[in-house]
Amino acid sequence: MKTKKRKVVGIGLTAILAITMLSGCGGNNNKNEGAAPSESSPVTTEQTPSGEEVTLKILFPGDPPKDLDAVSAAVATKMKADGLNIKLNYTFVPWDTYWNKQSLIVAGGEDFDLTWSHIANLPSSVAKNILLPLDEYLDSDGQQLKESTPDYVWKGAKIGGKIYAIPRVVPVAQNNDTFQIRGDLRKKYNLPEIKTVEDFEKYLEAVKVNEPTMIPLGINTTGLGREYLPSYYANGDLFNSFFYIDVTQQPLTFKNLYESEAFANLVNKAHEWYNKGYTPKDPIAAKEDFGKGKTAAIASNLFRPTETIDGLVASVPGAEIEFVQFQSDKPKYIFNSVDNLMAVFSTSKHPREAVQFMNWFHSNEENYNLISLGVEGINYKLDGNSASYDGIANDKQYLPISWAWTDMRYAKFSKNITPAQLDVIKNWDNGAVKTDLIGFSVDSEPVKNELAKVTAIVKEYQVQLYSGLVEYSSVKEKLLKRLKDAGIDKVLNEYQKQLDAYLSEQK
Repeated sequence: MKTKKRKVVGIGLTAILAITMLSGCGGNNNKNEGAAPSESSPVTTEQTPSGEEVTLKILFPGDPPKDLDAVSAAVATKMKADGLNIKLNYTFVPWDTYWNKQSLIVAGGEDFDLTWSHIANLPSSVAKNILLPLDEYLDSDGQQLKESTPDYVWKGAKIGGKIYAIPRVVPVAQNNDTFQIRGDLRKKYNLPEIKTVEDFEKYLEAVKVNEPTMIPLGINTTGLGREYLPSYYANGDLFNSFFYIDVTQQPLTFKNLYESEAFANLVNKAHEWYNKGYTPKDPIAAKEDFGKGKTAAIASNLFRPTETIDGLVASVPGAEIEFVQFQSDKPKYIFNSVDNLMAVFSTSKHPREAVQFMNWFHSNEENYNLISLGVEGINYKLDGNSASYDGIANDKQYLPISWAWTDMRYAKFSKNITPAQLDVIKNWDNGAVKTDLIGFSVDSEPVKNELAKVTAIVKEYQVQLYSGLVEYSSVKEKLLKRLKDAGIDKVLNEYQKQLDAYLSEQK
């Protein structure tokens, strides 16, 4: 699961475009023994012999969680008891250097093993030979993973017919096109459950009138995507996209998002809300302090309420979060089946053990809890089906990037999330339409120069459009011309060529 700080975006077809410069990284430099097998190397099904300890080196973004060494020792003890003589050695690097660090590891032949990845980066990572195909290792040592992961999810982690990463299994059907609001405030002002844009506007107006110290709505209005673009695939993260595909129209076609009437309607609604005082007057300086009770609604994704509820309740006792998605009676679509991924470096000396480790902690709830929450009674407490930190010392609250490997069979959510809200989350994909885009990814290399220019232009306009600073007609002509001059048509044509080829192969 993700937070804004972690910068994990929604599902994407294109690679993340910004190439960052490397800075230092933490962790030690223990060297691992052995050699990576080639594609033709035989793979056995035996467990790691108890006399041959293997250290898996893992690369993650961000900062190390608290009590990491103690939890890692407990994990190693449990794995050894289960027949895996494996220890874990983590290296954490800043977010803005993370992707470049992956490239440098492979270029330098460093013996890292596991790393977090994302579907938006998977095509470029494979093209750069950063990641290793995992099919043979999953066949020999990943039976639990194979059995618990639906076929259509695996399809989303494939490039050229090979599996390059282990996906988390979570609801994925348009789960970014949402808002979260303060349910306690809605009830306070006797407003109905929010189902429509009109309902939402009544809520925002009530907050504006009655809560003068609060910002009614954060700067981002992408939750309106469900209202105006209910069948559009827009790079999985509307805020960052420059194209769309309407999956109700055949043939599936890449189009310029900024030329669409639907986009104009969305950002003009954002402008209307800005003029009414619902969004910050200075969105650049504004902070979306929803978790501190200073903002009454924010654009969201399906899981974000589960991540903000505890902080909100601590700041505002009695506060409640409600999840809002417009046009909930219309079909939801699965454009791609994966988002966050765990992958193995192409330079890994222990790919088999890396898959064994992933298979081990997804094999039962006890192992999953140990990896995701730490040691029960020391790092967290169980409160029914929830994880609690009541009475846990701050320096023992082990909070790893568990959103990278979420398994809905075992995931623990806050006791402040109601059973009804959990039911919505767990059943989110029920009845969702699986589109022909599942498993498709683009290779941006042929248009990387044009893509860089287009992306830079889009970033110039993102905040002012989605925060409602301008009427779209006042910037549309100039924006479209700049995008055309930058080569957006060439990018879209290249993407279309690749999509047509993919769809033809599927037939």
